[in-house]
Amino acid sequence: MVIGEEYRKCVVFLFADVPDADTGDPKRTPAGTAFLAGIPAPGPPPVGNQGFYIRYLVTARHVVELSRKYGSLFARIHLADGTAPFMEFPPDSWHEHASTEVAVALLRTSAPIDHVLIAVDQFELDAIAAEHKVAIGDEVFFVGLFSEHPGIERNQPIVRFGNISLMPDEKLLVNLGDSTARIRAYLVEARSWGGHSGSPAFVYFLPDRFGNSISMNVNVPIFLLGLVQSHYDIKSDVKFIGDVGSGEVSMNAGIAAVVPAQDIYDLLMSESVVAQRDELLSRTPT
Repeated sequence: MVIGEEYRKCVVFLFADVPDADTGDPKRTPAGTAFLAGIPAPGPPPVGNQGFYIRYLVTARHVVELSRKYGSLFARIHLADGTAPFMEFPPDSWHEHASTEVAVALLRTSAPIDHVLIAVDQFELDAIAAEHKVAIGDEVFFVGLFSEHPGIERNQPIVRFGNISLMPDEKLLVNLGDSTARIRAYLVEARSWGGHSGSPAFVYFLPDRFGNSISMNVNVPIFLLGLVQSHYDIKSDVKFIGDVGSGEVSMNAGIAAVVPAQDIYDLLMSESVVAQRDELLSRTPT
């Protein structure tokens, strides 16, 4: 399957100013991935236009929490003029889900951006997942940061592929960086690294699979399954060649936890986020 450029364009990278280990000077360092979600603004769209959207950055909550000690997060935003400046998001600009790994921040810019929004009608909400009969084995891809190559002047997101390994029937124990918690999440068999935290995860249905039917679709249906929260490591005993003794190392288990899109939607529709959205709309000229 060829992944269209629009899926890479929905992603931005988040950076924090981390003190250099040698000099102590702040060094802008990749912290994680975020993606752009869109809530339709009320009212009829202008003629010849799809309508206006209120734009949010969405990421994993622990990316925000672990970065607080360094101050603001900085999102590298691609603008339509070809530049990619950093936009500052102070710690108090983020709304966080009370019980799971989602954080959102309002994207405030009047400059035309070179990004694609994921509209909420593309979210694989719980009811839609049941209707689509999303199940173990369904194909998934996610788009995010490869920490070894974030891009020098622009974001360079990579795409990883996998399959649903476990449905979110029970809460799973996940790593938050400085603690652990139990959250509702899919398990997806796919290689995931630290920089993928906050990446959008998409589920897609092959041309001969949709619900219980078999049909040849012209387009492959693709929906936002959720966001990548973390990956799991396993401990392995190893013997060191040319040295005495043995030890234990962590190895990537090839399993990622994906927070369902329903939880992202619930935060976007929460009281505090809606109140901020209403306040923004009240100041927008008609």
